[in-house]
Amino acid sequence: MLALLALTAALAAQQPYFVAPNGSSLGDGSERRPWDLATALAGGPKPGPRVQPGDTIWLRGGTYRGAFRSTVAGREGAPVVVRQFPGERAVLDGAGSRRSTLYVTGEYSTFWGFELTNSDTLRVSAAPGSDFRPNVVVPAAAHTKFINLIVHDGGVAFYTEPKFPDVEITGCIIYNNGWEGPDRGHGHGLYLKNYTGPLVARDNVIFNQYGYGVHAYTNSGTGKLINIRIEGNIAFNNGALARRRDLSPNLLLGGADYAAGDVVRDNVLYYSPELQRAGANAMIGWKTLRNGDVVVESNYVVGGSPVLEFGFWSAARVSNNTLIRTGPPGRALILRRDTSRGGGGAGQIWRDNVERSAPAATKVLVRPNPYEKGRAHVVVVNWGNEKSVRVDVSGVLAPGDRYEVRSVQDLFGAPLASSTVANTSILIPLGGVTPPIPTGKQASAAPQTGPAFDVFLIMKR
Repeated sequence: MLALLALTAALAAQQPYFVAPNGSSLGDGSERRPWDLATALAGGPKPGPRVQPGDTIWLRGGTYRGAFRSTVAGREGAPVVVRQFPGERAVLDGAGSRRSTLYVTGEYSTFWGFELTNSDTLRVSAAPGSDFRPNVVVPAAAHTKFINLIVHDGGVAFYTEPKFPDVEITGCIIYNNGWEGPDRGHGHGLYLKNYTGPLVARDNVIFNQYGYGVHAYTNSGTGKLINIRIEGNIAFNNGALARRRDLSPNLLLGGADYAAGDVVRDNVLYYSPELQRAGANAMIGWKTLRNGDVVVESNYVVGGSPVLEFGFWSAARVSNNTLIRTGPPGRALILRRDTSRGGGGAGQIWRDNVERSAPAATKVLVRPNPYEKGRAHVVVVNWGNEKSVRVDVSGVLAPGDRYEVRSVQDLFGAPLASSTVANTSILIPLGGVTPPIPTGKQASAAPQTGPAFDVFLIMKR
């Protein structure tokens, strides 16, 4: 709520500028004479009106083609905000470029509500480990926020440069990123690393990448994993687009360099029963590297073999997690590598974790958006085989509010429900939708999750 109030105050004092696909550097940034996107992200033409701290750049609907570098910068309490114009659909398409679609070097800047993609159709590389498909969003500045973006069909959706602290990625919907290599699927939803932090990834929905969902990882000497918070995210069926035998984890925290001060809290991680190949759902720690401290709590993790793989940490609190096996009973719920050589587990607290097979009652979780009132993600794990579910939206919508509900797997189709809130709850149907088809493919290799599982976007209208 404090974050929402701070941004609201900044927007109240803004000077608006406007951008359009047919805009020009010869414009003045007004609604009648908008800029092109490259001019706006450079702060305006020289000479001419210049974007100042606290200003907002509004993206009008349409497609902006190319790779863009943003140097606009605000100041503490007065960020520059780059935001989609209400009711329109602005798309940045990086097709044809080998550079990142949005590379951000301006401090105190916020990017909000638009779509980023890559319409290049090639999704198979002959070279292992190559950067076959460019990154989509690269935060390369401190004090930056990325709010409610839709990022799909790129290489890595978000890649954080490690030396820039105070980066936040919140409320984004991330899917179908990556490519098929001869060795494995490449391209992750969130590729996170930082030398000092804080680095926050919260309330994102991340599904159907070729590689990992959350990949908080670093190679030796290329960064560290310090003060990273991974909270309230929903990650499902990541790795499902690749043909490899083993699944990529929905969440990895750990790499070939030091990690400490990290938090993994309130996340939902899910694999469909059709994907019960070998592979951990959540992996905390990497191989035998001993890290510092970590908190892993209140996560809801379904599927995988094992469901949780836990590595070498000097201090850890692992508590109140629910770990559910959906494959054969012989599969491990937890694989603790820290105890495999003896002496592990010192300085660790493991308590109040629930380890079980599938329950009978349907699980419903509501995650209100931290920045937009009337917006929320709803996750439904339909253990009870319900045809619909009634969801308490009292923290999101008020009686009399108009709303729409969409599956995150069909964001641009017709809403699944559209009505007016009568009291404190709404009804969501659970029939399921076909997963989004990756660019360059005729169908998705990922399974349909509904009615057993789905994630919904609720928005006030």
